[in-house]
Amino acid sequence: MADLKVATLHPLLTDLAKQLGGSHVQVVDLIGKGDPHTFNPSSSTLAKAKGARIYLTAGKGLEPYLEKLRSSLGTQTHVYEVGRPLPSLTFGDDTAIYACCPAHAGAGKIDPHWWHSTDAWRRAAQNVANEFAKLDPQNAAHYKANAKAFRARMKTLASQLKISFSAIPSKQRNLATAHAAFAYFCKEFRFKSIPVQGISKEQAATSKYLAVAIETIKEKKVAAIFPEQRANPKSLQAISKATGAKIGKPLIADGSNSIETMFRTNAAIIVEALK
Repeated sequence: MADLKVATLHPLLTDLAKQLGGSHVQVVDLIGKGDPHTFNPSSSTLAKAKGARIYLTAGKGLEPYLEKLRSSLGTQTHVYEVGRPLPSLTFGDDTAIYACCPAHAGAGKIDPHWWHSTDAWRRAAQNVANEFAKLDPQNAAHYKANAKAFRARMKTLASQLKISFSAIPSKQRNLATAHAAFAYFCKEFRFKSIPVQGISKEQAATSKYLAVAIETIKEKKVAAIFPEQRANPKSLQAISKATGAKIGKPLIADGSNSIETMFRTNAAIIVEALK
């Protein structure tokens, strides 16, 4: 029997918890293949995690239901926002060219997509291991050793990805995506983020914003536009037809695989389309 029961509310945090905890942790994945942006746990979903000592959430405003969750769980269960102590980017800053909306809907608000940064994962692993150690002191050394190994893997991964991206000339490092989900990735790997549909999947692409997107894609000589898994590519097809930019393979935006798989898959898709 595991020493610590952990509930997760983001698919990639499920992977992190398993990597840090190993056999000492029972991980209950409450979100499955759901979309972290729209997921809202029901009472029946939460019942699956009965006895969990800690809930791992992405934080940075991604989950609007957290206060309600804390109230329902009481003081014996810790809700830990993994993203809260990590460096933040905000919508509307100079990390992106917002073709999707001149007013940068949500400008000044924190961008919650920190999980597209390997550096953020290195920090997150250390922090989560410390939380596990507080709740299960007898296995503290185990959690911290696993965090150290995970951090080393993330450092190696970042180096390997930077080598892969060196095949893309700097003037072609424009990452045009459906939504503004890749700013952390772009900052770390020196791309310019160009979201062409909206800040979120729920934000519709109006004819006005499509015209702005088309003009931006032409001006920047963008080679490819990347849809996201589970996203409707209809607007992207219209932009592609009007600009000549090809539509790349879908990127993993919210993570339904392992952390490393997400980075390696996205990198391979980007290099193939832009080199």
